[in-house]
Amino acid sequence: MTDTQFSTVNVDEKGFDQLAQGLTGFSDQAEDLLRKQMLTTIFISGTSATSQGRCSYMLGEDGSRIWLPSSLRCWITDLAVVTQTYESYDPVDKLLVSVTASDGCNYVYRCGLNSWTASSFLTCLKAMTREQHAEQVQITLTPKGRATFVAISCVGKDLSTFERIAIPKEDLGRKLGYDESLDVITYVNRQAQENPESETVAQQVDEESVPFEVQPEDLDELIDEIKAEKLPTRRKRSSVDEALATNV
Repeated sequence: MTDTQFSTVNVDEKGFDQLAQGLTGFSDQAEDLLRKQMLTTIFISGTSATSQGRCSYMLGEDGSRIWLPSSLRCWITDLAVVTQTYESYDPVDKLLVSVTASDGCNYVYRCGLNSWTASSFLTCLKAMTREQHAEQVQITLTPKGRATFVAISCVGKDLSTFERIAIPKEDLGRKLGYDESLDVITYVNRQAQENPESETVAQQVDEESVPFEVQPEDLDELIDEIKAEKLPTRRKRSSVDEALATNV
């Protein structure tokens, strides 16, 4: 019998109960699932000195940020809201937008539900028709000050170009309230369920893939995000000028 090198972590203060780590041949399904989901989540953030104008990133296997191009062609498959909890901070609602890219890969856009990013995302989706929800779209992220805005374009009449969704005048320059955001999410998900043309998209989605909640020990940078973020006041409308003067 060959010796197996592994380490243990005490989970009982008396040292009776321990967790083995580093055993070859074994895998932790929970950790593997979390790692897989982290590598396919698109975090929407402000630009940095090294992002060259890009405002979204995924995490590399070593925990590094991989800044992504600003536009993605995809099908929108599902919307959800999760509450991110922390040990030392108040919980924060997050909007998750699941998409299937044109190459068949699945991603999840993630942003604060009270952010201008989420409001512009949902405002575009609200303005789309049932037919447009069944078609491929192009999502484009645009940084403005400290905020990041979303524009969605749908396939044009010539079927070869994308045309930007027209936003109703009454929805321009305003942030959606909490209840209104939930109404839009319900509307979009219902369109996906009732639209027969969405079946081809549904077949590409991994049904076992669910939005994850990152704990502080898994992603330290989320703590910095909360420190810099002003906690939202629900059902309060604010202007674009206020958004650009504060952190999102």
